[in-house]
Amino acid sequence: MKTINKIFITLLITTSLFSCKKDFLNVNQPTQTQVLSTRSGLLGLAVGLRSHFASSTYYFVVEVPGLSTREMGDISTYVTPAELVLGGTPLSDDNTGISGLWANLLRDKGMAENILANVGSVTMEPGTKSGLTAYAQWFKAITLGYLAQNFEEVPIDNQLNGKAKFNSRKEVFAACISLLNSAKAEIAAQPVSTEFSKLFPQLDLPNVINAFLARYNLFAGNYTAAIAAANAVDLTSKSVWEYDGTTYKNPVYMFAVYNNPDTKPQANFGLTGKYAPSKGDGRIAFYLDSSKPIVEPQDVGGHTVVDLLGFFDTMDKSIPVYLPGEMLLIKAEAYAQLGDLSKAVQFINAVREKTNDVFGVDAGLGPWTGNAINKADIMDEIFKERSIELFMSGMRLEDSRRIHPNFVPPAAGSYFNERNRNFYPYPFDERTNNPNTPPNPSI
Repeated sequence: MKTINKIFITLLITTSLFSCKKDFLNVNQPTQTQVLSTRSGLLGLAVGLRSHFASSTYYFVVEVPGLSTREMGDISTYVTPAELVLGGTPLSDDNTGISGLWANLLRDKGMAENILANVGSVTMEPGTKSGLTAYAQWFKAITLGYLAQNFEEVPIDNQLNGKAKFNSRKEVFAACISLLNSAKAEIAAQPVSTEFSKLFPQLDLPNVINAFLARYNLFAGNYTAAIAAANAVDLTSKSVWEYDGTTYKNPVYMFAVYNNPDTKPQANFGLTGKYAPSKGDGRIAFYLDSSKPIVEPQDVGGHTVVDLLGFFDTMDKSIPVYLPGEMLLIKAEAYAQLGDLSKAVQFINAVREKTNDVFGVDAGLGPWTGNAINKADIMDEIFKERSIELFMSGMRLEDSRRIHPNFVPPAAGSYFNERNRNFYPYPFDERTNNPNTPPNPSI
């Protein structure tokens, strides 16, 4: 384990979008070339990639869009959360939340790219090689996907010279789908080895590949493919990001629960009006403890915030990589978009009436009583169910923009709209170092 940690630290330092010349040598530390040219080095890097994403990157994946979409309230006077809660054109391109989201995802993507660039030339058991290749393809896909959920254009491939080309979201989601299809084919042709499975016992690789294929095909508008991928996911399977509570701590716990945090979840998931959760919805008590409500300062909206439960109330609690309910709601949305409204309602009800979720995310409600022949009403209900079912998963900004594309956030910012940005500005450091950085989106 010490060797793996040392390998991970080495690659974490050297893998990024930009090159960084070093004029020193630590003879006790493996070089990047040594790490990338050995079986143990690549496997150590793969373990380190999982650990870094789960504990560091995931922090920004959830918190940043959570503040922009009313999942989270701000009970501090700090600049970073206050800017994200306000949103609009005042949102600065040197906001540390946005910079952290961008830099961490690019770093993890670069680590996955290093594995893919070197795994073919390193000798290892065939099933270990196929597993490692598929794993790195999946990881590159999810880092690209989270970037595209928050930024209007994204580099598909990192460049060490700092001049990465940017790609449209359409191109990025197509790349995600291609990577995942390649990963699926890789382990179909050569099943993963026991050696690889023992390194990642918390990850059901075939199921996570299908789950993210369903997600990105939905985002890309490939509705039939999204349904097929969602159907291929075993809803009784669990894949999680694990934490030991010491070296690797649950990141949502750290920013939303631990030590009088700056941010806490808004009451009722930040949903109001027709989107408010139904009385008796079991997911309220699963995710939220409303016994000690606090009111935000009025100058950041004055919302009621409560304590966070669910997957986030201890520093060593695991977080699902995906939830079974997402697969049901992907099918609901895809069928709605294909015009099969009765099928869409069937899967809405499958989520509302669920009482045996493998993770315990059960609404336990009756069937939906809305207008089952009105597509707009059905899509609104899907947004509501996704906002509750997938709470604190980093999904709501993408969901809001996709399901309610005609809503335009106010330029001056607001504390009460469904979202206060469409996309984030590119970080100041990226613009300074990369001449290919596009203009910032207007809102």
